[in-house]
Amino acid sequence: MPTVDEATAVADSRAARAPRPSRLLRWVSLLGMMSLAFVLGAAVMFFNLPSSSFLRRAFVGGVAWYEGRQGPDRVEERPSLRNVSQVDKPDKTCDGFTLCMWGKGSQAVLIDMRGEVVHSWHVPFSKIWSDPPHLRGPIDDASVYFNDGYVYPNGDIVVVIEGPTDVRNASNGFGLAKLDKDGHVLWKYAETCHHDVDVGDDGLIYAIVNETVWTVPKGLERIQIPCLVDVIHVISPDGKTLKKVPVLEAIHDSPYAALLGVYERPRTMMGEAPPTQGQPPEMSALQDDLRNRDVLHTNAVHVLNRSLAVTFPMFKAGQLLISPRSLDAIAVLDLDSGKVVWAARGPWRAQHDPSFLDNGHLLVFDNLGSHRGSRVLEYDVQTQAFPWVYPGETGKPFLSKIRGMAQRLRNGNTLVVNSVGGEILEVTPGQEVVWSCSSGGAEIKRARRYMPTQLSFLKGDLRARP
Repeated sequence: MPTVDEATAVADSRAARAPRPSRLLRWVSLLGMMSLAFVLGAAVMFFNLPSSSFLRRAFVGGVAWYEGRQGPDRVEERPSLRNVSQVDKPDKTCDGFTLCMWGKGSQAVLIDMRGEVVHSWHVPFSKIWSDPPHLRGPIDDASVYFNDGYVYPNGDIVVVIEGPTDVRNASNGFGLAKLDKDGHVLWKYAETCHHDVDVGDDGLIYAIVNETVWTVPKGLERIQIPCLVDVIHVISPDGKTLKKVPVLEAIHDSPYAALLGVYERPRTMMGEAPPTQGQPPEMSALQDDLRNRDVLHTNAVHVLNRSLAVTFPMFKAGQLLISPRSLDAIAVLDLDSGKVVWAARGPWRAQHDPSFLDNGHLLVFDNLGSHRGSRVLEYDVQTQAFPWVYPGETGKPFLSKIRGMAQRLRNGNTLVVNSVGGEILEVTPGQEVVWSCSSGGAEIKRARRYMPTQLSFLKGDLRARP
């Protein structure tokens, strides 16, 4: 009969010979558990079960953290635009100074037609706000950037300040500030302003502000809360709030409320066709949550000044052209009534930067509406025709999934900004590229051409084309 020690030794030997789960099997099991948790969590969110709000906030926070990680983590040396012009035909260009925001860091520059920097504005975010009351810190200066700006004749500039989203700050809007020509802060506006800014003939400033809300208009209860909505702020020349108009209500309370039908779609059963063709219901539910995180994603605001109002008899001076990207729509907002008075959808998708033209048309940067890539559309609001398209069927295609803008210049040329491609083009009505400039691979957030007569602070022998 074996002793206790011998029995223990035999048991240990058998245990040693017993098959153990392989590392691959353990990983497969873990992956299976994660997949099951993902599907169950998506189902909870899809059917609005009791724990859906908790999961939704966790998911949105995770996405915000991830997007924040994709932002700049340190200030890079801003690449010079000098000598990178690939095309330049001086006899066909509309010469001026181009305001550019690209690369990392809170800086804006003016370049001449040779691509040389002739003036710049720069101020670290921490010198604008050491402890921003509208944000949760700490904020890394290197992660903050200027996304748009408006330059005054004396060299002052109003800038839209953005930064990365994360679990602390759901909006990328970090504020608005006015700087003098030397970069000194004249005033600052502690709101989550984002994307765009415009200044009217009377000096009033128009900005887009993100607000987190816990209630939505009646009939839109399927928008998951809390969510981000856009509010247009009218600001005095010295930086004081004069008026606020919520964009979601302005659409909902107008004859164009049907544009919000995407938020009125009833929930479908698992056995029915999902809202997004070709995707399982749980993925469609997650896409809905991404949309709900920023309901309209309004990315442009342009005021109709009196000089252009005569060419738009259906609109009034002082009304605003806005661009709710999530609706694939452009709209005109009346500030007095607080309602949208005109809106349209077209062949454009995820559009940016619609603007009024002096011929009564609109110019729209269409990011995703064509299988060939991005394009610029001139749109006749009365006939719904498109008298000019760039690059059309014969031009060189380009793709900017985000951002992008277009500006009609005084001689009829159009400045096209391929943001993701890091390129600025000037093209003629005949679609000939007569000037181009590259940022050296960095994403161009904004670029806008100013005529020399608009910038009186650039004195002396400084010319747009040295």
